[in-house]
Order: sequence, then structure tokens, then C-alpha cells
Amino acid sequence: PYWKDDAGAEPGGGFMRGMSVGLPKPSKAVKWLLIINLAAFPLQLAFELGFSINLSDWFGATTGGFWQVWRYLTFQFLHDTSSLWHIALNMLGLYMFGTPLEQLWGSRRFPRFYLSCGAVAGLLYVIVGLLLGNPGWVPLIGASGGVYGILLACAVLLPHMKLILVVFPVPVRLAAVIIFGGMILFLLSSLRAGAYSGNFWSQVAHLGGAGMAAMWLWVIPRFGGMAQGAIRRASRGSWQSKMQRRQVEQADIDRILDKIRIEGLASLTRKEKHTLKEATLRQQREDRDISRL
Repeated sequence: PYWKDDAGAEPGGGFMRGMSVGLPKPSKAVKWLLIINLAAFPLQLAFELGFSINLSDWFGATTGGFWQVWRYLTFQFLHDTSSLWHIALNMLGLYMFGTPLEQLWGSRRFPRFYLSCGAVAGLLYVIVGLLLGNPGWVPLIGASGGVYGILLACAVLLPHMKLILVVFPVPVRLAAVIIFGGMILFLLSSLRAGAYSGNFWSQVAHLGGAGMAAMWLWVIPRFGGMAQGAIRRASRGSWQSKMQRRQVEQADIDRILDKIRIEGLASLTRKEKHTLKEATLRQQREDRDISRL
């Protein structure tokens, strides 16, 4: 259901107009994320079949292990071993939406975004679970928190993308509105009814991933701009204070030099001699710094 445009199209444009069966090559970070997830799946099976050890219990996000911070990272690379659909759909979503987003953002920013969305998905699952009394050691696993974060980012930054929703191709923004709108309505109805199914907890995590994506898109840039503005204002204020001190010092030095010209060097007090010496040493340091440029 994923389309590729002609060669040379801008990032993300390959998913819009063309109908060719070719698919774009996974970007660098997406490729490694896919490799890690696909390698973890048979490892889970091997531990379950060979040692009767469920890695989800050790590395999934749980309310009982809320203080074990590594779980908020590791749970993103584990999937339900009883169904291939869980990992298949998550990896398809990661590849589908992650590749154009990484092409837009770069291979350094994208994985930070993806993993932070997944971590907040796990964190929200734990917080809501503690508030509603979710059984302490029911683990959350899967990459869908990060994938839903990518979906929201693509809906905002790459609105020309299309995807198949049921059987029809729709713009990614419309699909995001339908998906997240339905998610919120389901959560609200479940809270009102007091019925917390497994799907409820999954949707809580998905909403956490989307919420972190919204922070990346709207909140963090605003605070980043405010921080940069504050730094510039502080630097400007520091420079003005420094120049004012220099003016006061220069006026004192000019007075001392006038005194030497009129009364001679012997007329200087110990403090005036010290001030003149410090000014001379400072000027010598500045001259050396300039000569190195």
C-alpha cells in the first residue's frame, strides 16, 4: 500500500503521486532500528522455548518496575511472540513513516525523536496504570509508541504523504485526525465506563508517543528559541558591563598618565603604580591574543 514517486523526488514525496511498486531504501537510523527489532524477536522466541523465560517480564515497561529506567527503552524492541502481526505492522509503520522523516531531519535527530516518543509512551502507561490500579507486572512491549509519534510528525511536516486507510488512499493528515480522534474517543468512553481492556492500555501508550511528538514539534522549539534569546540578552548585557568597566578603568589610567606627565613617576602612590602595571599586563595579553588570530 506504500507508493514511490519518480527518482529524485524530495524527502517524503516518494509516498504521494506515483503508483510504482518500488519502495525507497530504508534510511540509516531506520535500517538499524529495524535490524535491532527483527533480531530481538527470534531471541525472545529462543528464551521462551529453550529456557521458559519471557523477556517481556524483564525488559517490558511495568508499573511494578516503574523505577527501573532501562525498561522505558528496552520495551520498545520487544514484541508479542504469539502473533507476527504485532511486529510486522510496527516495522512497516517504522519504515513507511520513519524513512521520509529521517530524510527530512537527519540521522542524528530522528532516533532521538523516535526513542523519546517510545519512552514517554511507556512512562504514560506506567503513570496511568499506577493511578487506575493496573496490575503491577503486566508488561507493555512494542514499538508502536514511537511509530505513532512518527505518524503525527509526518502529518504535520509531510502533509503530501498518503496512506491506505481501510481500502482508500487518504492524505496522512486526514488519516492522523481519524486515528487519533478515534483513539481519544475510545479512551474517554473506557474511562467513563470504568472498563480497562488490553486495548485501553495500548491506546494510552500510543497517546503518550503522540504527545511527546507534539512536544518536539511545538513546545521544544519554542523553549529553545526562548533559551537562545535569553543567552543572547545575557551575553549582550555582559558585554555592556564589561565595556563600562573598561571605560572607568581607562579614565583612571588617563588620570595617572597625566599625573606622570605633570609631576613625574615618583609622584605616584602604590595603588596608582599597581593600577598602571595591571593595565600594562592586560594590554600585553590582548596583543598576544590578537597576534594569534
